[in-house]
Amino acid sequence: MVLKPSTSARSKRRIALSLFIAALLIINVVVVGLIFLDIRVIESPEVKVELDLIEINSNEVRIQTTLSIKNPNQFDLILEDIGISAVTDDDDEILDMTLSGGMISSKKTKTFTSNDAIIFNGDIPPSLTMYVTGIVGVEFFGLIQKTLPLKMEVIASFGDIIDSIAVPVFSLTGDFGDITTEGIGFSADISIENPNTFDLLIDDISLELDTETGERIDEITITGDVITAGSATTLQASGLIPFSILNAEKLLVSLSTSVGIIIAGISKSIDFSTVVDLAIPHLRDIFTPDAPTVAFIDADMKYTRQGFLSWGFTSFMVLEIRNPNPIGLVAKDVVFSILRVDDGQHTLLGDCRVNQTNVDPENSTFIPAEIYLPINSLLRGNRLILPQLPDGLLVFVEANLTIPGVDDTVWIGVSGYQDLHLFT
Repeated sequence: MVLKPSTSARSKRRIALSLFIAALLIINVVVVGLIFLDIRVIESPEVKVELDLIEINSNEVRIQTTLSIKNPNQFDLILEDIGISAVTDDDDEILDMTLSGGMISSKKTKTFTSNDAIIFNGDIPPSLTMYVTGIVGVEFFGLIQKTLPLKMEVIASFGDIIDSIAVPVFSLTGDFGDITTEGIGFSADISIENPNTFDLLIDDISLELDTETGERIDEITITGDVITAGSATTLQASGLIPFSILNAEKLLVSLSTSVGIIIAGISKSIDFSTVVDLAIPHLRDIFTPDAPTVAFIDADMKYTRQGFLSWGFTSFMVLEIRNPNPIGLVAKDVVFSILRVDDGQHTLLGDCRVNQTNVDPENSTFIPAEIYLPINSLLRGNRLILPQLPDGLLVFVEANLTIPGVDDTVWIGVSGYQDLHLFT
């Protein structure tokens, strides 16, 4: 026999179940209400964006983007679909990337890092507008989820790119070369060092040569070149400058060019100029030592009578100057001298100055002179005793050689002993 519960017992159980369900509903309503209250006061995450230049080269600019997101709430946040884009002032998008999201615990900070390459179109922008977007989600007990859009705007300056450009290092050395009929050879070596991580395009280099008085001597143009990153090269120039440069003290070489900076596929031009002082060489420095200008002297003495009681000797002398240079020279301040030599002592007996004389190029030029020596100048000692002739006669010639129109000179001197042919 089966006993059935009484009607009153069943009624009590139904009432208890109803009360339990009602209690659950009340609890859910309370919890949901509290949840909504908490969501209403949700604080937006704190977002910080850092943009660092990692590398600058001719093809691209590599940057590192660091995105730091801090959760200031008492509950966890879920991040999804995080995107970072960069737009120039001309609305050209040059960066578009997506970062993986994840959970950010309460009161914690999560950092996202990405390395990307930027290629500019046309010019280096002074600044970029960075946009950070994403979705922030809140989830409680798996029962309710609320999402909030994340969007922020950051202005990033690209002035560091321009500031990081190092000016190429220029050094110039000049040298004066051989003498030609048109002028003096001049050569210059221009060393250029590129310390940057990107290529430099050196435009045609202009060299202006002036003296310290402002006289324009010459202008030389050197073809430019591309100086690759971290390398150096030497460009050479040569020309002829007039002989008048030898009258100056300094040669001012003004170097000017445009430096094209090739960054991330674009070029930016920067004007560059500098002035280098070069000391003007002396005339003796530019004459070739392989074929020096030399001089020889030839002298002959003849008996000469001037009147009944005046007689002596005339020294006929010839100075030979051999000029190996392709240009004519001028012999100035030419002085012939004859000195008697007695026991190593020299006494001047007579001299003769010759007018300025042209010296032919690549040829020998002969300059004659005469000096009359009275007999009493050749005798020494007491006339009552047998007079003595000198131990010897020293013939000496000195002159200054120069180029026509040039003040600087090269001194030459030549000497020799002369035999006395008294009666021939």
